Amino acid sequence: MADQELKVLLVEDNPGDAFLMKFYLGESTSPVFNVSHAETVGAALDLLAANKFDLILSDMNLPDSFGVDTIKTILGKFPGNLVMVLTGLTDEEVGLETVRFGAQDFLVKGKFDGKVLISSVLFAFERFKLNKQNDSFTEQLDQENSRLDTIQRLLNVGYVEFDIKSNTLYRSDFAINMSGLSLDQRTSTLEDAVGISDNPEELTKVIQDIIAKGGTGSFNYKRSGKDFKMLYECFEGKISGVIQLL
Repeated sequence: MADQELKVLLVEDNPGDAFLMKFYLGESTSPVFNVSHAETVGAALDLLAANKFDLILSDMNLPDSFGVDTIKTILGKFPGNLVMVLTGLTDEEVGLETVRFGAQDFLVKGKFDGKVLISSVLFAFERFKLNKQNDSFTEQLDQENSRLDTIQRLLNVGYVEFDIKSNTLYRSDFAINMSGLSLDQRTSTLEDAVGISDNPEELTKVIQDIIAKGGTGSFNYKRSGKDFKMLYECFEGKISGVIQLL
């Protein structure tokens, strides 16, 4: 984090506490903290509307807001911000409650020095950044799953994947519906999977041949009197493919 500057919004109405927070943060040279100060929630909201901050360091009890409502107001107006709460000695339980409402962490006034404040802020910042990345990956995965669902729906096929090493078969929702299965059968073993066909011995032999030879191809099988076709690729220990109802 060398040579990095972090923009901090300090929301604190007590002049002595505000001075101390600025002094502590000013001791850091890597990163450098650029601190803006607001004495009320209203003033903080104005600054947030005009600027982007890496961290909001906020007291809970302010002239225009009290307790958990302070965090609710800030994150209600500007969600997705990193907030750390400053509490009094008698407000530790309330500090914990603010975490449940979206604060990243809380610090009890009088129980930390500059080193503790800076390390707590940096830890919260890195954890918050990591959570943001995880949220982004999850969103991307959801988008990819949505695209896969759309493709299956348009082509009227279901996706199937078999991990040879773990002996685990995965079926997409479309494959489950097409096969007349229940959602709790989304994953199963190979033995269970071939067991639902009308001729499990024949299907077992087909799959064993695929595992032995690899490559791509197709095969037909029956289930409940209906004819299905699977187009597959066997590669790097997995058989992936789509099933079609003929």
